Amino acid sequence: MKLKALKLLITCFILVNQLEAINGPYLPTTTNFELIRGMVVVQAELDGSIANFILDTGSPMMILNEKNAISADFQANNLQGGMRGEWKNIDMFAWAGVRKFDLKALTTDISALEMVTGKPIAGLIGYDFLEDFELLIDFDRLLVTLVPAGAVAKMEDWSLRKIVPFTFAGHLPVIEAKIGDVQLRLGLDTGCNTNMLNNSKAEELDAELVTPVSNAGVIGMSGESININAADVVETNIGGLNFWNMRFVFSDISHLQNLVDNGVDGLLGFPFFKSGKFSLNYTARTISIWE
Repeated sequence: MKLKALKLLITCFILVNQLEAINGPYLPTTTNFELIRGMVVVQAELDGSIANFILDTGSPMMILNEKNAISADFQANNLQGGMRGEWKNIDMFAWAGVRKFDLKALTTDISALEMVTGKPIAGLIGYDFLEDFELLIDFDRLLVTLVPAGAVAKMEDWSLRKIVPFTFAGHLPVIEAKIGDVQLRLGLDTGCNTNMLNNSKAEELDAELVTPVSNAGVIGMSGESININAADVVETNIGGLNFWNMRFVFSDISHLQNLVDNGVDGLLGFPFFKSGKFSLNYTARTISIWE
């Protein structure tokens, strides 16, 4: 089966599975995370074993790291080309106070992430685990909270700046943004340690708004560094708020079919999220920006 992809995959593959709280009725649960080279690394339980996972809103589903997953059950594209993997059943996965049973995951070799983070990485937590919740991420205190629909989390010292609606491109939340006079549609991707903009849009930007960065590079899933054009953008407007001096890499995204088909111009990753506190509400389709 072929799946079009962003990084690992870009498609919406929604699996029906059982969900329950670990300790009775579900309450919002806050847990710590590590921030390693712009990636959110959490500890979760996979079939009885505790392991490290990357929280990745850019992934449509659970991804497991298996070096020998070479079956052609699926083929996906990332920034460096094709990857192969296979399906695997998960009996139980638990994180942030929630257990899910009878999950399917895609297995592939993402061991390059272990070299980048300096830690064993068991996989990625993606959309199919998060879709029923509001996801709160506090990059100041390195805390993340899952909030079920209809519940309210206690957010001490959080001051709301803006609520911005998003749409979906497959599984990927997409918001409207603006750099100068250039209108943009950008995906929200916590698993991406950089912002990314399609070359065709980058060429439209006013030269006064960008400062080129030399020797920029992105580490792909294979572990190889890709030399790529990048610049610091003076001002990016999102929901009426200005975000200053964010770095973007410029790349050809024509092979990322889900983005192209949905008119998505790039991604907002760590340079955006590091600016404060955010909550992604998948049921209300909004991102709240806090300080």
